[in-house]
Amino acid sequence: MKNSWFSTLILACCLCLLTLDAEAQTFPFHLAKGAGSFRLGVVCGEESRWLDECTVKQDGLTYRIKDKLWEGGVVKLTICPLMQGQGFVMEVTGERMPEGAQLCWAFGACDGVERTPADNLIPTASCFHNVHSIEGNAFTTYYGASMRLRVTQGVAPLKSELRLADGHQQSSPLKLYHSGKKTDAPVIAALTPWRAGEKCYFSIYQRADFNYYLLPKVFEEAYKNAR
Repeated sequence: MKNSWFSTLILACCLCLLTLDAEAQTFPFHLAKGAGSFRLGVVCGEESRWLDECTVKQDGLTYRIKDKLWEGGVVKLTICPLMQGQGFVMEVTGERMPEGAQLCWAFGACDGVERTPADNLIPTASCFHNVHSIEGNAFTTYYGASMRLRVTQGVAPLKSELRLADGHQQSSPLKLYHSGKKTDAPVIAALTPWRAGEKCYFSIYQRADFNYYLLPKVFEEAYKNAR
């Protein structure tokens, strides 16, 4: 595994990233107030890699990620706090990526507890009582006591294939995606087709309501506001 540690970025109010030391941060992205963790990877053929295993360079709100799996290609990821509600909107593009490359991502670990995980994994201890509902390219995660139920929602690109998966099996994106839903630590895992030069958008949020068609505009406004 190859890691690259980079300077601290704090996204105002709604997004909390895992900080390992005073000068270092890494993926995945952890929402504030224990509202969930989002992990992103890339699939090339039969192999896959989490972005937190790769070489990452940060420039403001943008990350450029390289790895030998996608040869001379670069994954460009820009993430901004939402102006409406609580959460983030993300734009992902690729430069010189291999033909047929796909995005593979996962979300889970909603328990309302603010914590700093000890590694790059979506913390399985926070997944036990999550209930996930999938509808097309969107999902809703319910968590908390029955009388104080809380909700985190997410929207992914339209052709994404979402399914329940076993949070214990995060050794690679494809391993998680094909792990099956029989587990005590359920997470959502998904594959997203990715054409050369295509901009893909993701948003995970509370107290808001989006569909995918809105995300490019939501991202543009959030990016202008966050700069």
